[in-house]
Amino acid sequence: MRPTRSIRAVGALAVLALALPTSASAVPSVTSAVVKTGNPGVTFLTDPAGAALTNTQTRYGLSLDGYALGFAENNGAIGDGVLDYSALPSEYRAPMTAEQKLAYPAAQTDLQAHATCAGVPALSDSATILAWQTNAANDPSYAYVPWQKAAAGLGDDPARWIAVVRRAVRVDLATVTDFRAACEGIAGRYYAADTSSPVANALVAGAVAPLEAQIATLKTSEATLKRSEASLRREKETSDRALAAARAALAVARETQRAADVAYQAFFTRPIQLTLAARRFAPPNGVALITGAPTDPVAITVEVTRRQRRALGLSSQVLVEANGEIGPEGALLVRLTPDRATARQLKRALARGRGIAVRVLAESGAHSASARATLTR
Repeated sequence: MRPTRSIRAVGALAVLALALPTSASAVPSVTSAVVKTGNPGVTFLTDPAGAALTNTQTRYGLSLDGYALGFAENNGAIGDGVLDYSALPSEYRAPMTAEQKLAYPAAQTDLQAHATCAGVPALSDSATILAWQTNAANDPSYAYVPWQKAAAGLGDDPARWIAVVRRAVRVDLATVTDFRAACEGIAGRYYAADTSSPVANALVAGAVAPLEAQIATLKTSEATLKRSEASLRREKETSDRALAAARAALAVARETQRAADVAYQAFFTRPIQLTLAARRFAPPNGVALITGAPTDPVAITVEVTRRQRRALGLSSQVLVEANGEIGPEGALLVRLTPDRATARQLKRALARGRGIAVRVLAESGAHSASARATLTR
């Protein structure tokens, strides 16, 4: 278990944040500075040396996975923040495990880019923290499990931590409306994220401005041609044809963009589906195919009812547990194999009857799918 975090008072001013893609590496780098935020009534005229400027605030610059954001330290949480890989050069950390990187003292910061629920052992365990941010390099970015259902604008995927939280504390963040109450409901302490201010509106405006300028130019040309219709009829007809072609091209472009958006949403937000290779199978031979959105984590279980568990003398309703991630082609193939102890119990139970009815359940974030099957000898 991690030590309980203390609370300190910090300023309430937020630093401006920038959410523009950069050439930064895939691991986070955190810089910080303590700035003076001013004291009531203190000016250069009353204090030329600035000795009375005692109000300060820590502000951070975060670079991660091609994004750069600014934050103000104002959520009151100490430690268990974004890891600072400027203290872990690539050659130095190459032989380290993910757990060692997570606990490395010099890499610890007080910056939380997401809301968190502190003081809950099941969420503070290093295995749980690492479960939602696995990658090929074993480089975790955060020393916490987020307690929110929206991304922080850092290329993060809420589906990853939502599934982990659901398994760890049986809370589905995808359906939560009051995150503080949900955290306190499991005896935790809720902390909002440190304040950031991404300028996404500026990015959208910059992307749309050229198209809007072209449309405005076309409208101006159309109005001018109408006023000069009597003397410039042939030129107007030529311009009208050009304008019609531009409008048609714009309509095609908008329709193409709309179709692309629909296709993207359909592929990357589709619910999962579960298909069994056979409805009747021996305990070691079950195979399930799960389809859904690429990279989504999936938890698969094979279960019996409480009444069946008591009648068959089984130690648990859950006979098989497996985890995986849907591949880029949108599918995951899982073998439904019980552990040795459960397999022995099933063998004895099957020897006394014709078969055992079970439910195969697949869960990913807010989505789930199930199928009925029968275990045989």
